[in-house]
Amino acid sequence: MADTENPVAVVDVSEINQATADRLVEAASTLGFVFIEGSAFTQKDVDEAFDLSKRFFELPVEQKNQVPIDESNYGYSAMNVENLDPDSHVKGDPKEAFNFGQFQNGELPHKVPDFFQQNIDQVQALQSKCHQLSIRLLKLLGMGLKIENDPDWFADRHRPDAKSESILRFLYYPGQKKTDPQEVIRAGAHTDYGTLTLLFQKKDQDGLEILSPVTKKWTPVPFLPAKDSQSCPPLIVNIADLLSFWTAGVLKSAIHRVKFPPRVQQTGQDRYSIVYFCHPENTTLLEPVPSPIVSAVKGRGANNSDLLTAKQHLDKRLAATYGWKY
Repeated sequence: MADTENPVAVVDVSEINQATADRLVEAASTLGFVFIEGSAFTQKDVDEAFDLSKRFFELPVEQKNQVPIDESNYGYSAMNVENLDPDSHVKGDPKEAFNFGQFQNGELPHKVPDFFQQNIDQVQALQSKCHQLSIRLLKLLGMGLKIENDPDWFADRHRPDAKSESILRFLYYPGQKKTDPQEVIRAGAHTDYGTLTLLFQKKDQDGLEILSPVTKKWTPVPFLPAKDSQSCPPLIVNIADLLSFWTAGVLKSAIHRVKFPPRVQQTGQDRYSIVYFCHPENTTLLEPVPSPIVSAVKGRGANNSDLLTAKQHLDKRLAATYGWKY
């Protein structure tokens, strides 16, 4: 559970059972963020992934930008291209990123720079493991929401080889010594767009803050160490907008941002993170969830009168983020 030093609950998902499902839904329906133990990721998995990311971002810009991001949402996003908080006076977030689409039958739906092509098996293995964990979490959420006769209701709409807009993202926040309160923001205040998000962080590279739905205050999220030498540190998982909409707001999609903590402001330290944005299959209709917990919430979220597909829901959000036409 959460404590005074760590406001985010810790849930071990190594076993799929009702008690675990209930704890996960409790966390997802209050803060919307949860630390996950028992993810099946090892320290070696995570170290190798961060090493691959770091080597890419150290390349000359012309090599990184062989596949620039476009309206497909795949490719390299240079410094200040993405603007997660359109209301901020700072135009563009001071970070770089690379987005990989979902592998389908062993293939990506887009080109990648030469560097990633040479390491494509490692990228695919990482993405596959992220998706497997997402399916485990979706099964538990289905159980926790008491979906009638079908705890796999969410999981069945996230098949690994079906076309979806799931994204594996490598992120790099170059260190900068900042004093202006607005300029210490590395990623503007936002919510995520899909079903749920997995976040890998490194020790001493913190900066994630949640606008708590409970206290209405910005709350720093600490780095938690691994429980043993083999396991990776607990992953951060958060509910995203589509799943919150789908469940009529029962599961919370909390606003969050990345900010230079005081220690990092003084040292100008870099920050790396790896994120997996899990989305349903593109053609999935966001119809009412057959859960007594969700159906008890009236007048909010998905309804039968104006159904959106998962892809339509995402397109609206991306248009606002990048200024693309919808």
